[in-house]
Amino acid sequence: MTPSLWTGLVPAAGRGSRLGFDQPKVLFPVAGRPILEWLLDFLMPTCSRVVLVLSPSGRQVVEDYLAGHHPAEYAAGRFRIALQEVPRGMGDAVEVGLQAVETPHVAIVWGDQVALRRSSVEACLSEHESSPAQPALTFPTLWRERPYIHFGRDSEGRIDSLLQAREGDKMPERGESDTGFFCGRAETVRSLLTELRQAPAMKGSATEEFNFLPVIPLAARQGRTILTPSVVTLEETMGVNSREDAAWLESYLNKSSVGSTT
Repeated sequence: MTPSLWTGLVPAAGRGSRLGFDQPKVLFPVAGRPILEWLLDFLMPTCSRVVLVLSPSGRQVVEDYLAGHHPAEYAAGRFRIALQEVPRGMGDAVEVGLQAVETPHVAIVWGDQVALRRSSVEACLSEHESSPAQPALTFPTLWRERPYIHFGRDSEGRIDSLLQAREGDKMPERGESDTGFFCGRAETVRSLLTELRQAPAMKGSATEEFNFLPVIPLAARQGRTILTPSVVTLEETMGVNSREDAAWLESYLNKSSVGSTT
């Protein structure tokens, strides 16, 4: 794994309104630290730069936070801010953030995945970078009950479909889900998103958002290599979507020593 080849990309334009928080969600405290700090624990050692995709209203407070809490890295230009002027979905946010990515590879993580372990992240980056198959995408998956996301596979084990509960798809009782963390070749991800935008049904059927996950079956249909290592635990998939989520994660993080050393 070579950090100079990687940029971390965090879509973080959301506000913490569902959490009763009047600042950008990425600054919401979990287990005594802002969500952003948990993400930086595994992005800063593995990536040469971190791109944060923010809303115009959230930009200044996040920049002030970075300048105050990470002054050396901020002064060295290790952080870049990209603005998502209107919240149009994760695909749109990633597309905006990719404009600031100059490295060959990009590590994309949703802006509330506080329980991801550094060891899991490093394993995925290392496999993606070193694989002789030169994968377009590498992302950890796991099987879970009552999935929010499910990737279907063909008879040869290749991903060929995507179901999303938030878009009203009928979900299986048990399914294969992502963990909100994706490694990709930056130019390939750009190309896939551009192609996806031109598709007739590029918006979610229920949310009408431009989602990111459909690039995965699109890449598979094009014959591109996709790696899905089994390196994460169920707890690592938990995002901060409610106060209840935050309380559960706080208890988990305090008990499990998840963070910069694990």
